[in-house]
Amino acid sequence: MARPASYLLTFLHLLICFSCATKPSPVPEISGGTNGGGDTRVYTDGIGRQVTLPKHPLRIVSLAPSVTEVISLVGADERLIGVTTHCDWPESVRTKPKLGDLINPNYELLLTAKPDLVIASTAGNDRTAVLKLADLGLPVFVTAPRSVDKILETVTQIGRITDCAAQGDALASRMKARLDDIERRLAGLAPLRAFFITWFDPLLAPGKETFENDVLRLAGVASISADIDQFYPRYSLEQVLARDPDVIITVNHESAPLPDLSRLAGWQKLRAVREKRIYILNEVFQHPSPRFVDGVEELARKLHPERFQ
Repeated sequence: MARPASYLLTFLHLLICFSCATKPSPVPEISGGTNGGGDTRVYTDGIGRQVTLPKHPLRIVSLAPSVTEVISLVGADERLIGVTTHCDWPESVRTKPKLGDLINPNYELLLTAKPDLVIASTAGNDRTAVLKLADLGLPVFVTAPRSVDKILETVTQIGRITDCAAQGDALASRMKARLDDIERRLAGLAPLRAFFITWFDPLLAPGKETFENDVLRLAGVASISADIDQFYPRYSLEQVLARDPDVIITVNHESAPLPDLSRLAGWQKLRAVREKRIYILNEVFQHPSPRFVDGVEELARKLHPERFQ
């Protein structure tokens, strides 16, 4: 399902705003049941908030596509009573009630739905909107998938708070095993220097502390923009020319496809363009959910097919 061109730009803006206002938290600790004879537990969410939740939530709402994907993969999707308009995977969630979008959750519908667990994410949700839901008395748990390790942690977090801990742990273990296999296959290869195009117009690239650069590293790639002390800085063609990367990588945005760089002035001078080393990946590469592993495998196979025979 193609998402509008404005979706990713809005997503990046909100990711920056939410992340600037929060700090990474340690692996969430769980205290023993407090109220109702052990029917609830207290968790520490991804932004350091203490949240009391039912041990086995029956009415779950997801406020982000990556959260919806994890909920489905740990097997709690039958208890999912609402999602956002951007949630489109797996196919079954497309028929779930839509309770707003990433930026604007529908407060009235959410309150009427009476969820006993609402899961939000720093990867896309608006901080003010999320905290307003908490102020309204809704049990909101915020995840913060800022790196590969944090994505794995988020999987186990969601498994625990949905009472699917075994499934979450198993899913995280499978993800880690697949990533370890990719690392083993690429062992001994020098990293390829790459320019990752997050968005073409305006030209954006991932800077420090973005999970895209962490994901690129797992595929044997060193991002030339990883040293910039911003999340998603604007990049110039002159900067790309000065660093002349080995390869250019982006993801497929059906509503805003990458133009033919070989026909664009300046871009033609790049070695990666002359040698036709431009790789366009499935958008799951940028999903801070278990699906990003598919993207890592896709990129590693494209760059080093001889290691995956």
